[in-house]
Amino acid sequence: MQERTHTPTVLPGPGSGGDIFDASPAGGGLATVASGVYAEQIPVSGMSVGEIRRRFADRFDIDPRSQAVLDGQDVADDVVVRDGQALMFTHRAGEKGARRSFPSRPVHHRSS
Repeated sequence: MQERTHTPTVLPGPGSGGDIFDASPAGGGLATVASGVYAEQIPVSGMSVGEIRRRFADRFDIDPRSQAVLDGQDVADDVVVRDGQALMFTHRAGEKGARRSFPSRPVHHRSS
């Protein structure tokens, strides 16, 4: 009896044009992408930080307001990631997830 292995079909994400593990025209080398508790080495070399943020927002639960940090340096969304780099999406210490404005309340001091 011969065994046959099943190769699962991977459907491309929106606007991706193919499987994320297919070699991309820009090289498709591996870089580490991290956000919160999620971290993976994925073929994103040659992609901009903004493109990575949009394409993997659901997979890594990336907050659109998070700061992109590439190899320890804050970067803008137009910076291109190279092979072997580490990209992290983070909030700085003291930042809150929700940004709300509360009306000012007068401070009442007790007189002694």
